[in-house]
Amino acid sequence: MDFPFCAGSQLSGRGDKVRGGLIVASNREPYSHRKTGRGLKLEIPTGGLVSALDMVLRVTGGTWVAWGSGNGDREGTDADSRVWVPPLNPSYRLRRVWLSPESVKNHYHGFCNLFLWPLFHGEPDRILYRKPFWGHYERVNRAFVDAILAEGNEDSTIWIHDYHLCLAPSMVRAASPERTIAHFWHVPWPDWELFCAAPQSEALLTGLLGNDLIGFQIPLYACNFMASAAACLGAAIDYKAMTVTWQGRITQVRSFPISTDFHSFDSLATASATEIRVRRLRSKHRLPKLVGLAVDRLDYTKGIIERLQVLERFFHSNHSFRGTFTFIQIAVMTRNGAPYRAYRQEVEALVERINARFGTADWRPIVYSTTQLDQEELAAYYRLADIAVITPLCDGMNLVAKEYVAAKTDGEGVLILGRRAGAAAELDGALLVDPTDRDAFVATLRRALTMSRVEKRERMAQMRQQVRQHTIYGWVGNILDELALIPQMKGGGRDALQHGEEIAARLAGRGLLLCLDFDGTLAPIVECPERAEMPDDVRAQLIALQGRHPIAILSGRSLADVRARTGLPGLIYGGNHGAEMGGYTAGTGSLADDRLLLEEFLVDAERAFAQVPGVLIEDKGVTASIHFRRVAPAQRETFLVAFQPLARQYAGRLRITEGRKVIEIFPQTAGDKGAALQQLMAEVGSGMVPVYLGDDISDEDAFRAIRKCGISVSVGGSPAAEFYLRNQGEVARFLSLLAHSANGRNFQVTGHDTKEAESI
Repeated sequence: MDFPFCAGSQLSGRGDKVRGGLIVASNREPYSHRKTGRGLKLEIPTGGLVSALDMVLRVTGGTWVAWGSGNGDREGTDADSRVWVPPLNPSYRLRRVWLSPESVKNHYHGFCNLFLWPLFHGEPDRILYRKPFWGHYERVNRAFVDAILAEGNEDSTIWIHDYHLCLAPSMVRAASPERTIAHFWHVPWPDWELFCAAPQSEALLTGLLGNDLIGFQIPLYACNFMASAAACLGAAIDYKAMTVTWQGRITQVRSFPISTDFHSFDSLATASATEIRVRRLRSKHRLPKLVGLAVDRLDYTKGIIERLQVLERFFHSNHSFRGTFTFIQIAVMTRNGAPYRAYRQEVEALVERINARFGTADWRPIVYSTTQLDQEELAAYYRLADIAVITPLCDGMNLVAKEYVAAKTDGEGVLILGRRAGAAAELDGALLVDPTDRDAFVATLRRALTMSRVEKRERMAQMRQQVRQHTIYGWVGNILDELALIPQMKGGGRDALQHGEEIAARLAGRGLLLCLDFDGTLAPIVECPERAEMPDDVRAQLIALQGRHPIAILSGRSLADVRARTGLPGLIYGGNHGAEMGGYTAGTGSLADDRLLLEEFLVDAERAFAQVPGVLIEDKGVTASIHFRRVAPAQRETFLVAFQPLARQYAGRLRITEGRKVIEIFPQTAGDKGAALQQLMAEVGSGMVPVYLGDDISDEDAFRAIRKCGISVSVGGSPAAEFYLRNQGEVARFLSLLAHSANGRNFQVTGHDTKEAESI
């Protein structure tokens, strides 16, 4: 992407690769309105799904479609059931879907909670299915689909979440066959034998296979899903490519382990306010030296009763820990159905029994709380706990485990983790247990409490490194990268790294003219353009290719900027999308006349956007750019209204094109990247194979220019390119492939002239 403006986020630029806007659909909403005696109160639900997706849409913009479950939600929306959120910095639209009391009863409390939840968590004895459930499940999925179709256009990317909306993908597909549709599955997927024996299993799978992409937490769940599709539907499975083919459509299946914001919890844990909270907690609960912790939703899948039974056995057989070790169990009740009320009663009775059996006037073995905690409060509990015991019977991921690791800045906590939590596949430093094996669990608990300081630090360092390297931002970025590739894959685009032999064969004996974009291709997208720089591995590969092949860098930056930022002599540089070629032919008009017209436009643009906060007008000499990345989404319409008369005023005199959050302004006579590449082919690359790498809309001119004679590679995907790389991190590997494939001819660039030198 050429010259991206600061986005103020670690996801800068990545959401822009999703064309046509992003629509997220989930059962839960990110913001709800509740009626109070003082009027409407806006509440922000907690939880991994909500916080992660809210962060995505704050960066990308778009629409979130969700059930309006708050008792004041109708009063909090406009006549079209929409509201801009978040309230202090409106970044995207929330579109609420209204459900009747019967649908809430039969869809949410019935089919989702009493049937699907135990099914996907491997609890067949708890599954309850009633005939009205299915009709309301279909009805609610249809209501969501109607809202989704109303909010987007044909190019919108739709990202659906979890088990509440299994039928929505195929319903959207039927109404709009060319849409890009993806689904993230937050909970486990069971063995195929259990799933296929359940009612409506074929209908659920058929609904999900309307997706182009389905993401799961870990590879095991992805494989279970594919096995279910094969067993229930007879779908064709390719385990190597991770695809399911059904009724002529291909669905990509991937694992995307969700994570947390490492730096947020790392910072919170060391804050002075957290230190104060830790001291208050110790005093309030009269805590002894050693403290254990579990934080769960009050649910039978979390293994709370099994954990408490182990603690009872532990205190019975380990007398020395009575009075010196207290376990804090936080269990928040988020569902009120009969099985959850009964489960809560059982948990509380067990806590009462353990405390009565072992407690003293000065010490309680179990501190039990059902209070919902915010991140600041959670960080204090994490910091306080010597051990965390996260032992669900089955869980999609369990972010509490990762949050605990991120908050252990002293490096001395111990994590006991259930084997069937998704996090167990990633956190190698944890002590893994089977929550139902009481004797082994007791022994592991004792080991954690007596572990040496050296071993604690080694294990925690290993886990902290994993969570630090794989954050929530990485999770989102990986999925956005995959979503951006879907249109190109549908159009027959192929992975360049997987087709290296074909590319090498096409280059054999002919030589290589290599042309590359800068931002997003040679250099990763960063928050602010002045910080952009090439990674060392990319620079090393360019140096390896340099001198053997003519290499040109064509960027949206000015010629002087891209030359200085690349910093390699002997290359050909083109700035302003090829309009500024540093000696090579670029356009045919009068530079003086073009400049006067551009200056006139810039004056009018400053006047037009004076009242629109966040607009940046950049004068690049030969061309200009109007960046609107910082314009609040709620103000985008104001921006477009201000721009339209300006565009009409200069129509026919200037060429105006829209990129990702930027509008580019060119003189009519200025060249583009396609024209610049054709000129280089004529002057430098005669008889060679042109290879072009780029990632932005402006690079598509170059892709099209070499469609019949060269090799076009889009970083992040473009329908105009023949091949793709998944992200900028793969560029160095592709350059290495070229270095080992193409025949070098020893080229030199002196001033503006590229000459073929004698072979050495």
